[in-house]
Amino acid sequence: MSENDFQITAANLKYAVEFYDKKEYSTLNSAMSHILKEASRESLRLISNKDNLTLFSLSVRNLFELFLICRQIYSNEESLHNWYGQSHKDSKDVKNAFIKLAEKKGLDTSGLKEIQEFEDSSLENTPFQSKGGFQIRDLAEKHGYLDDYQFVYKLSSKLVHPSSMKVMAYSAIAENTNYLLVLHHIAVYFGQEFSMFLKGVIEQNA
Repeated sequence: MSENDFQITAANLKYAVEFYDKKEYSTLNSAMSHILKEASRESLRLISNKDNLTLFSLSVRNLFELFLICRQIYSNEESLHNWYGQSHKDSKDVKNAFIKLAEKKGLDTSGLKEIQEFEDSSLENTPFQSKGGFQIRDLAEKHGYLDDYQFVYKLSSKLVHPSSMKVMAYSAIAENTNYLLVLHHIAVYFGQEFSMFLKGVIEQNA
């Protein structure tokens, strides 16, 4: 295993992005393109942060989630529509929190409220509903990656968040190359899984 393995994943994701960018617009093609672009950015973060335990762990977790989301929205239209609905809810949640905070500080929020009203009315003319995000554990179980999920999330939660283990033993953890080596193997594995899935998708839609 070497940096070349990460480069292969990055190249495969870039190819998939280019493939979807050339496709005729559809809700599925647009969603796939956006997800793959984010996955491509994550693959580059893996390379640039390959020696940073915290940042690399975060990118591995994100790439794993993007892989599962990509598989899920490709599998059925209901999940695809759910994904678009999540975008509306995410945006509304952020705006509402910002509006609440801004109003406490006496700031004018009329512009944000108008934007939210427009987004709400626009949603009514679509087949989408404002929904909460996917439960990644459920997606992992559905697609046969529950064991991987439990390991990735248990490890990354301790390395990304300010857990007692990370805070109290940071020097020892950072110096122990075993943690980083395991994460490198996970990144390569899911890079290969993502690449194989995309290869099948592209062959079906070429």
